[in-house]
Parts: sequence; C-alpha cells; structure tokens
Amino acid sequence: MIRFVKHDEIDRDKWNHAINNARFSTVFAQFEMLDALTAPDTWHALVEDDYVGVMPLPVRSKFGIPYIYTPFFMPQMGIFSPKTVLAGDTRAFLSVIPKKYWQADLVLNRHNDRMDADVQLVSHELNLQKSYPNLRAQFSQNTIRNIRDAESQGTVITFGESVTEETIRLFRENRGQEAAVHFRDADYERLLSVAQALDDARALRTVSARTSEGTLIAGALFVLDGSRLWFWFSGRDTRYASHKPLFLLMDAVIRQFSEQALMLDFNGSSNPNVARMYRSFGGEPYNIPLVRISRCPWLMKIKGMIRG
Repeated sequence: MIRFVKHDEIDRDKWNHAINNARFSTVFAQFEMLDALTAPDTWHALVEDDYVGVMPLPVRSKFGIPYIYTPFFMPQMGIFSPKTVLAGDTRAFLSVIPKKYWQADLVLNRHNDRMDADVQLVSHELNLQKSYPNLRAQFSQNTIRNIRDAESQGTVITFGESVTEETIRLFRENRGQEAAVHFRDADYERLLSVAQALDDARALRTVSARTSEGTLIAGALFVLDGSRLWFWFSGRDTRYASHKPLFLLMDAVIRQFSEQALMLDFNGSSNPNVARMYRSFGGEPYNIPLVRISRCPWLMKIKGMIRG
C-alpha cells in the first residue's frame, strides 16, 4: 500500500536505506540532502509498504495555495525502488498525492517508466570506462579545436581548489544576469548550502580554470554519486570567452576519470547550444519524464509558480 507521510513522520534511517538500495540511488535523495535542497520550505513523501519504494514531494505555497515542485539543483527525483518502476507503478504513486495539492510539476528519474509523460526532458551521459585516447576520439572536430585554443591561451586547470563560492559568483555575475535565469538571492544561498552538504558528504569535486596570470575564469562543481559523476553546476567569466575554459575543463575531467566504472552525466539542458556541447564530447542522450498535475488549470498561467 502506498501512503502519504508528513516530513516529521518519515523514518530517516528507513528512508536512506530505501534510497541506497534503489535502482536509481542518488545522494540528492538522501533525507539530509532533501532538507538542504528544500529549505526553508519542506518536503513530505509517498511511501510504499515498509519503505519498499519512496517518492519525495517537495512542497511550498503561493498565494496561500500549496503545490508540489521540483527544487532547483536536484537533477532527478521521482520514485526510488529496488524493482523496475513500470508506468502502472508511477500512476499508482501519483494517484495518492493528496487532493489539497492543486498543482504539481515533477521531474521523475530515468528508471521511472512514464510513457505518457507530459514532457520528456533530455540529458546526456558519457561512459568513462574507456581509455582517454578512445574517449577523445569521440570528440567533435570543433571541440578539439576549442580545447587547443584554450591550451594556446595558457589556461590552467586545477582539481580540488576551494572555489565553490567563486564559481557561484561567476555564474551569478555573468549568465545569471540573463532574463532566462530566474534564480533569486535565496536560491543562490540554497545552492551554497547544498554544495557544503555535498562537500561534507565527500561527494563534491571542484575543478577550476585560471589564466596564466592566475585569474579565475571558470569553475565547475561535480558530484561523485556512486557510479555516476554529475556535472552539477558551473560558472564562467564571459570576458574570457575566447579562452574556451569550459572545453578545456571538461576535457581535463574526462581525462582524470577515464578508465573508471563511472558514467559522466552532463545533467541535461533545455538550451540547444549547451546540449550540442555535451554531444560534442561524445555524450549519448537519454530521456527523463516530467509529469504535470493540474487540478486547477488557471494556476498554470501564473508565471514562475512551479519550479524553484
């Protein structure tokens, strides 16, 4: 039986055990990480039997109306179970969501079968088990040219620098100024908090790109999550666009983690140019279902209500 469980009634140990034993196990769905991802709001859950399967439900309200959303910075959510989650299982979970939540926008995960999903998001991944020369052979010619351009500029790549705050600042002062980006002050604060939690869990990996003079021009935050390496967040200084720092940075990461039983997950993007870059490194596409529930259709017209 699937039931709705409030946050303060969730058994933390059983929850984390369920996440650790799920087909799609991820640090992002751990109890403590969900707390960090949703603060200062909260999350509840759908639980099957004695935590055989679980599904987090991050909640907040707008204009006094409670709704369910997918938090910024959480790559995938959905149902976590040790068994194959079929379309019927997904429908069974969704049917238990309390009626008081008039609206929901849920990014599921790749192991949740939802053939009739409202949207199929696209991500890209690269199997890193091959040798670096074999992986590089999959790069597009344009990507190889960009890497060589970056090398000719004297760009220096470093692993493990304490550049989390600087990386967030680079994003905020550059791409974060674009109209398409809807991050608020609270979102950046939450991002830093989640990054610190990931660092405490020994999952965060930082990579930085500097000029030959030592100026930080790009930074990236990767998350080592079991057999998956997430390209989680990045920022770059657009004044140094000609240095192509992210191309050299990604090349260095692929070199560093090659011949390991890891899947590099580029973490998806709705921007076609970014998706093209991921493919140019040999990334293979896969779909992630997104399900929308609307019990009051006019709420969908309220811009910015759902995600974030």
